[in-house]
Amino acid sequence: MRPPQRKRSGPGPIDVGALLKGNPVFGPLTPGQRAELGSYAVPRHVRAGTTLFLKGDPGTTLLAIVRGAVKISTLALGGRQAVFNVLKDGDIFGEIALLDGRPRTANAIALTDCDLMVIQRRDFLRFVNSEPKIALNLIELLCARLRVASEHFEEMVFLSLPARLARTLLRLIEDGAPENSRVEVTQQEVGQIAGMTREHANKHLRAWAKQRWVRLERGRIIVLAPEALAAIATLNDVQARFELGRKEHTIPAQS
Repeated sequence: MRPPQRKRSGPGPIDVGALLKGNPVFGPLTPGQRAELGSYAVPRHVRAGTTLFLKGDPGTTLLAIVRGAVKISTLALGGRQAVFNVLKDGDIFGEIALLDGRPRTANAIALTDCDLMVIQRRDFLRFVNSEPKIALNLIELLCARLRVASEHFEEMVFLSLPARLARTLLRLIEDGAPENSRVEVTQQEVGQIAGMTREHANKHLRAWAKQRWVRLERGRIIVLAPEALAAIATLNDVQARFELGRKEHTIPAQS
């Protein structure tokens, strides 16, 4: 049973214009075009843990995150969960089923309280028919996500476990983010994204926490030293173990 929605109590009204302007798909539109598209948008506030849609559901809406984090995942027959991505402020999702009219390809679950913008498929397709540039922008978005999926597959085949975990954390923080970047996922979820067991993920995260590269909190991971993770992200198994051992002997304890 899906958790009931509550009255929206976020930090202010949703600025649809600002959201569209900052999005790579809708940003290139003129102010008038963004205003027209924004007129179709319906705000929605959901609590953490809300299931936004499930794999196999009809794809009737396009969703954009104003504030919050959403997990895109699926379940195998044995109950094992595969997490494909964690989306954050400004990201859009649900575009695949929206465009081809077929069922949803994955589950979408709110990791935090979220403010969303929802556009119905009939309204969006009507707008796309009048503004073909949007279709090209969406193709670029789909191609970018396909590239990420291809890179992720290569990482699963060729990279060590710590390298995959480091790359996952770096992807989950904003590009060029300052130190103390927060990732709103649990240790188990970040391990699922990296394609490793919870035990292996916890082992490496605890080791990195001792080096003060990350800080582990309930329901989140704080990245303290992205440059250290970037160094780990390209190593194979032997190199990763050697590098961690070297750091343990050379980095002085901090008070």
